[in-house]
Amino acid sequence: MSLTALIAGCDDPESDDTQFRPYNCPTWQCGFNSAEVNGRSIRELNLDGEANGEGVRIVGFVAPQGLLGNFSLAAEGDALVARNLAGQVLRGAQLVGAIILVKKDGLLELPVPITVLGYEEIDSWAEGAAKVPTYALLYPDLSSLLGVRNVCNGDLLDTLATAATVIGGETYDLATKTVQPNKPRWLTLACAGSAAAKLRLMNYGPHADFDGAGHPSTVAQRQATIKMITADYCGTGQSYTVNGTAVQWENYGGTVVSPGSHGDTEAIWTAAGAVCLDATRVPDAAVQCSLPSCSSYDGPLGEWSTYVPD
Repeated sequence: MSLTALIAGCDDPESDDTQFRPYNCPTWQCGFNSAEVNGRSIRELNLDGEANGEGVRIVGFVAPQGLLGNFSLAAEGDALVARNLAGQVLRGAQLVGAIILVKKDGLLELPVPITVLGYEEIDSWAEGAAKVPTYALLYPDLSSLLGVRNVCNGDLLDTLATAATVIGGETYDLATKTVQPNKPRWLTLACAGSAAAKLRLMNYGPHADFDGAGHPSTVAQRQATIKMITADYCGTGQSYTVNGTAVQWENYGGTVVSPGSHGDTEAIWTAAGAVCLDATRVPDAAVQCSLPSCSSYDGPLGEWSTYVPD
């Protein structure tokens, strides 16, 4: 299983925590801020052109150069695809060169082209799981050295890095750290290091073969995963970690386990947050709720157990 012993936790994926990123922390573990274009979030986009919370909408799609047929952008599971009326389907590397046009609401706002300039399938963090599709999505930015910028901002050094994965039909509330399922024409662009990207890499996406029999994780299991990744101990949306903070984890099913010996128990996690707490991953964090010790906890088993590295 390709998973390092120490996984960097992340706070609200929209916040600028890049100063906490360790020098040797891998991209998909520490990552960047949320996907954006010209300072406007495109973390969530609607395939029918409905504006997201930042007033940004998809207004067009252009197939890679040389392809005709009036293709439309879609999401198939947790991947981008393009289809036309003739039944042609573009997916994976076939989308390289395609352009997604987005526009902020407003009379003077012009469409911004987001070009798919890279595609890669990376290893899942879950044992035996399928590889995860990732994309390099770039847009013009005259203020940058190369004239283009990756939609996954922050300290991304390789502009062409495939730094975003896709989650179709589901979005995530950053304020409450909750899952918003059953949104069929919406997609989440999950940048490397964000809670949503980690959930996807753990094989907990809403379309992943979670149990080996073709069934995805439940909403409650995904909710527990988001709470665990963001250290939302109290279940209120308050995160008690910062980007680059090390934590070890294992899920109840034993498919995602940090290798090596684990440190002291941090917490056990359900969809409501932590059900017990022995230590905080950020030392001396002032947790604003009272939780029992995990050493004496005898309640229902949680989806995740986490540990503070020695």
